[in-house]
Amino acid sequence: MDVIEIGPRRPPLPWWRGRGIAGPIAVALVIGAITGYLAGIRRAETQAHSARPGPHAPTTASVVTAEAQPVTWTGNRCSAQLGDRLQLGVEIVNRSATTATLDRIEPVLPLGGLRATTSAWGSCGQLSYVDAKTPHPLPPGAITWLTITFDVLMPCPAPMPVLFTLTYTQAGDTAISDLGGFPDLGNVPYTRCTPSPG
Repeated sequence: MDVIEIGPRRPPLPWWRGRGIAGPIAVALVIGAITGYLAGIRRAETQAHSARPGPHAPTTASVVTAEAQPVTWTGNRCSAQLGDRLQLGVEIVNRSATTATLDRIEPVLPLGGLRATTSAWGSCGQLSYVDAKTPHPLPPGAITWLTITFDVLMPCPAPMPVLFTLTYTQAGDTAISDLGGFPDLGNVPYTRCTPSPG
């Protein structure tokens, strides 16, 4: 049986109408991806251009010379018990070619347990020493001790770490040096600490 169409012929549907809403979404995604890609390229070119120094842009360079070497810890430590107080110290050396003026030494007590009372330029147990509130010159190659005396706030300070920070002036500049110290006080004699069995 033959079927004969009557009336004008319908034009074919556009391709996106035949596929529902998925067609317009796909077109929008493609346009968005191309736009984003082009914007990214333009931004990268702009940043690269602005990062290039101009012909008269200043340049900075850090040069470390022997004169700029910090005052450092030699690795030697000392301790002394003064009544119930504990005195701890570190030995430092000026390895530079210019005099350093020692301004201040401060303890770093990550776990507490101690309270600093006095600090001095001198070794542990010295009867004569210079109070660390007074600036102290350290000539090139010279060695000295820094000590801090603590109130002990617990029966035994063995697990406590004690570190030292030094502030000094050299060639007109102020510098801070982390000197290290005692990772813990387990090897420091203190009468209120019970010796471990062994």
